[in-house]
Amino acid sequence: MALNPKAKKIINIVVDIVALIIIAVAIFFAVCIITSRASGYKNFTSFFGKAYLAVETDSMVGDSPDSFNPGDLIVVKLVEGDEAENLPVGTVITFKYGIKDDQYVLNTHRIIEVHEGYYITHGDNNPEGSNETVLTREVIGIYESKSVGAGNFVLFMGSFWGFFTFVLLPSLIVVAYFAVNLVFVIIRERNAQNQAKLQADIKAAQEERERMRQEILAELEKEKNSQSDQNNGQ
Repeated sequence: MALNPKAKKIINIVVDIVALIIIAVAIFFAVCIITSRASGYKNFTSFFGKAYLAVETDSMVGDSPDSFNPGDLIVVKLVEGDEAENLPVGTVITFKYGIKDDQYVLNTHRIIEVHEGYYITHGDNNPEGSNETVLTREVIGIYESKSVGAGNFVLFMGSFWGFFTFVLLPSLIVVAYFAVNLVFVIIRERNAQNQAKLQADIKAAQEERERMRQEILAELEKEKNSQSDQNNGQ
């Protein structure tokens, strides 16, 4: 059953909105990935003063409310200046741990000792004695919360196939949709123009035929009158 024009218009509007949402999401993820790379940190995405980090190791697995598992996504409040100083024991902090592939590797562990200018930290699930000394200037943020399992998605997004699946492919589909839609619009416009031209040609032809008919009738009337005049003169 053919859809009426109003239903077609509603469907087109809905499809356009969905396409725009896909574009917006793709742009959002692309920006997150680009800013993550540009920040100089590995698997780091930040905006509005928060950092979102995918957990890759089991060093903070535990029973504490602020413990977390591999695959979780943790939210870290970024700190500046002296905000990283004099943090209490028990605070879970994110800090620069090393450099790999020209990017800082970040670690998130719990403070177990506080000293002037530095902290001693330890992962809840790490063996005893495997502590790290962290300078206060190396602290970039303080743990706030977590999303269980969401880190796996972020890690996948950072891979080639994740970028292809959630950014590149949807963008190509949307671009293809708008390109096809544009082609149909152009075809409809050309058909409408051709139809209008055809109607104009038909009208012009009809007017020309009517003009010729009127001329013929006028000529016949003239001849008739001429013949009548001749008959009256005889």
